[in-house]
Amino acid sequence: MKEIHISLHQDSPEINEPIHACIGYFDGIHIGHRQLIQAVVKHAKEQGGAAALITFDPDPWAVIKGLTQIAHLTSMEQRKQIAAQLGVEYWIILDFTEEMAALSVAEFHEQILYPLPLATLVCGYDFHYAHYGKGDSQSLQAQNRFTVQVIEQVQNEAQKISSTRIEQCIKEGKIEKANELLSRPYTMTGIVVHGLKNGRKMGYPTVNLQPDTAYVMPKEGVYVGLMHYDGNNYHAMINVGSNPTVQSTLTQRIEAHVFDFDEMIYDRPVAFSFLHYLRGDFKFQGLEQLKQQLQQDEAATLAYFNKHSEEAYAFTGI
Repeated sequence: MKEIHISLHQDSPEINEPIHACIGYFDGIHIGHRQLIQAVVKHAKEQGGAAALITFDPDPWAVIKGLTQIAHLTSMEQRKQIAAQLGVEYWIILDFTEEMAALSVAEFHEQILYPLPLATLVCGYDFHYAHYGKGDSQSLQAQNRFTVQVIEQVQNEAQKISSTRIEQCIKEGKIEKANELLSRPYTMTGIVVHGLKNGRKMGYPTVNLQPDTAYVMPKEGVYVGLMHYDGNNYHAMINVGSNPTVQSTLTQRIEAHVFDFDEMIYDRPVAFSFLHYLRGDFKFQGLEQLKQQLQQDEAATLAYFNKHSEEAYAFTGI
């Protein structure tokens, strides 16, 4: 997949074939987003040309509202990898600035969209763009330089599928519902860092994750999950919390006890996938009581994998 950046006051991007593109922020690339991607891939196959995705960086809310450390469902790199797996050939990033946010609808068309060899543009029914969000699907359909397809609301259980809804599920520990709406396991990527090493004393050493972006933090507690490392998937029980029994901290830690794994992988990239919520993050009377609970968590985790096929949850690449 080829990555292209578009900024104001630069030469037109060099794309030497017609493209069929969808446009949006696509955090999570959930079921609703996949409808847009599938549409452009279908157009490319039927009409010739390439499938493309147009997105924004940084998050438009960071520019428009001045927000920092916005929590997301996916990093930009994850989105790119998932899009490539779905058949996207061009990943087009709009380098979003206050000046770009202030463009009128006509200016956005002239300076951003028309320089692209667009044959088709696919958007969601609620997509907005240009100054104060005055542009929408109707203003896109009003121009005559390329065809516009609007994807209507995608629902699950009579509710709109949205990044906001998925975020809420993750924060409430409803990880299986979040995964259903994402059409993949919720996965956090980052590097391995040193932890407190208390788990090692109890026979449960952990891999500690330092996320590489500001992710939506799952509800504190213990999860059945997978660790993805060096092309392999490992069964794991993942803890999100502040270590209230041994050393309570203000910062949430993300650590996993990984089964059948004893490599030293500090500073290496890994990914944790969350599959099932086991229990909350409690303060126990001491290490012995905590160890007993960890043994119960281990038994529950192994029972989960005995019942479920790992292949159904595999996430390729980090």
